[in-house]
Amino acid sequence: MLEPIVIMGGFLSQPSDYLNWKEKLSKPPYIRRVFIADIGRVAWALTRDDNFKPQLSALQAAVERARRATGADKVWIVAHSAGGRVARLWLGDKPYAGVKWDGQRYTTGLISLGSPYLTKEPWALRSAAFANDNYPGAFYEHITYVAAIGKSVLGRSNGSIEERFAFNSYGIQMPGKGSQWGDGVITVEGAQIPGAENHTFEGIYHTGLLGRPSYDANRALKIWASKLVTEITIG
Repeated sequence: MLEPIVIMGGFLSQPSDYLNWKEKLSKPPYIRRVFIADIGRVAWALTRDDNFKPQLSALQAAVERARRATGADKVWIVAHSAGGRVARLWLGDKPYAGVKWDGQRYTTGLISLGSPYLTKEPWALRSAAFANDNYPGAFYEHITYVAAIGKSVLGRSNGSIEERFAFNSYGIQMPGKGSQWGDGVITVEGAQIPGAENHTFEGIYHTGLLGRPSYDANRALKIWASKLVTEITIG
């Protein structure tokens, strides 16, 4: 049985943003059933650190839905942006937001796409610290961790609008280090997960706005999703 995929979206996203991802992962060579955590822009906007319980509850519900629908014991989590941090909190076996989620019991792999691992963002400082302190790096040995990040925009304080936006975004995550490469929102350095299979993609952006290539671009997808193909080959 092919284990299903659960997509956990990023900050200010909604499920419809990931329909293209779902379509591609549902077709060869992946052929997976794909479920998207049901949480929208308003819920994201109303969330305050340190309580990502609405996102965690949505992820939990999506995993339960995927397991019921397919009969699979475990799932793959594909997480975008802040969804990667939410997924790491959900995997954990220590109580967070008053709940012991312990999602590691139901997870074969976590694929984080443009997700901040190192970050000092004030709106996620405590939750990021909780995840990194309690579950550093590729923490659970039975889980396959993959982290992918685009390298498309160099942050510059006196550059183009895009470069200045990146400079500010990078600098919020990593104070004093705005002048580095990233996907326009998240830094290459900050998205690397120690001990994970880490990939950097030239020319890949955080989102596909304005028609730019993002993580669902075929040249990136075939690499970060390769574990799914491998499982089909040997399963």
